[in-house]
Amino acid sequence: MKFISNSSVITMLLALLSMTALAQEPIGVIAKSNGTTYHKKFNADEYSPNATMGTQLKNHDWIKTSDDGFVAIFFLDDKSQLKVKGNSEMEILASVERGKISKTISLDYGTVKASVNKQKGEFRIATPTSVASVKGTEWWVESNENGDVFIVMQGVVEVENLISGTIQNVGQDETATSSSDGSVNVEVTNDQDIPEDPDADDEDDESGSTIHELRIRMVNEENNSEKFIIIEYSE
Repeated sequence: MKFISNSSVITMLLALLSMTALAQEPIGVIAKSNGTTYHKKFNADEYSPNATMGTQLKNHDWIKTSDDGFVAIFFLDDKSQLKVKGNSEMEILASVERGKISKTISLDYGTVKASVNKQKGEFRIATPTSVASVKGTEWWVESNENGDVFIVMQGVVEVENLISGTIQNVGQDETATSSSDGSVNVEVTNDQDIPEDPDADDEDDESGSTIHELRIRMVNEENNSEKFIIIEYSE
């Protein structure tokens, strides 16, 4: 008969507690939403219409957009941002690895732009064809049944093709195509291939916009304390 050591039991309990905490605590918040959008909570079976601005997002929450939809997500731990364009569907996953929170965007299909701040944990975007990971950078991902396109605006992205296991580093102003046949090709980015940023006009015209403040209340039940995360946005 095999026995489990006390340290192993403690490790497993800590892992379970971390997973439970992540399922209950918000990981991000919807900072902006336009057009036809949907949100499915981690404990729900069906999508609810309207991914409403200010909605807190938790581990295993889903976001989906129709052709005219757009959702901007703000992550609470490192202030990274994710812009989800129309005709996209994704799940938000989080895990604790060596005491650090790592996030994975499981992108079934669609187009997203990630602006990732330097952080302690990993930030990944996973598709049916590829997995890409970064520490801090800005990049686009377009995914469909034929494969993925990774357009790096700043920093470096590591792209792995899940079919062949091929790994390539993609630098600033480079584009990687990871195909369903297992190939990964990297070339200089053609500016015409960069997707249109639905939020770019608002950022360029902030002087004429109305500034709003979004306050997210965070409660620590262990010591009965609370804090507020403040996000400013314009429209």
